[in-house]
Amino acid sequence: MKQSAKITIAAILVIGVFSISILTVPAFAEWDKFNYPQIQGTVPVSSGDDFEQKNGIALSVAMAVGENSVSDGKAMYAKLADVNGFLVHKVILITEDHGYYKVLVDAGNGEALYVSDMIKKDYSHKKHSDKKHSDKMKNYFKGMSDEQIAEKKHQFKEMGEAYKSLSIQDRASLIVHFMQAKLQWDTMSDDEKAQKRADMKQMFKEYLPLTLEEKKQKLHEYIQSLN
Repeated sequence: MKQSAKITIAAILVIGVFSISILTVPAFAEWDKFNYPQIQGTVPVSSGDDFEQKNGIALSVAMAVGENSVSDGKAMYAKLADVNGFLVHKVILITEDHGYYKVLVDAGNGEALYVSDMIKKDYSHKKHSDKKHSDKMKNYFKGMSDEQIAEKKHQFKEMGEAYKSLSIQDRASLIVHFMQAKLQWDTMSDDEKAQKRADMKQMFKEYLPLTLEEKKQKLHEYIQSLN
């Protein structure tokens, strides 16, 4: 498989997998809008620093620390970030009932520096960001019958289940590869991006109807191809 094709598939799989999380909780929309308390880490950083060079623990380790810090969360995503001048891994953990936790893991010694309470949105008071998210979903489902919408949501849910069935190491590998794909995306021309979007839309359309077991197998096979 050519590298460009592998990157395209990576983006499709990860975007698809995260879609179910975005449909159920606003954790990703609020990723950088969360007010963290003052923390004291072991790796000081400043603007312009190379985070990867200063990082001392693997992404999979940070995700495992996140899962060990709560009783009912699955690490769905993590990334390096500067919080209060210290390098940390921000880890998002999703619960079975659509709540989520945010955990900050020290990028030097792997210590959990902060664990949020379990967060659940109160949709009785929608904020502007929630309305934008709702409008996007309405646009996505526009023209579908109630049965078609229910089936599409079920397919998204299965993609999330397939992703959650992976080991932490495999989830981390997919996230890292997706981040690398995003870097390449940022260097593309508008025409190249438009073509990639069309390709991803088509491949995503073909991937969604697969059974849960087929989705799991596709993810497993793809991650094995990265090794």
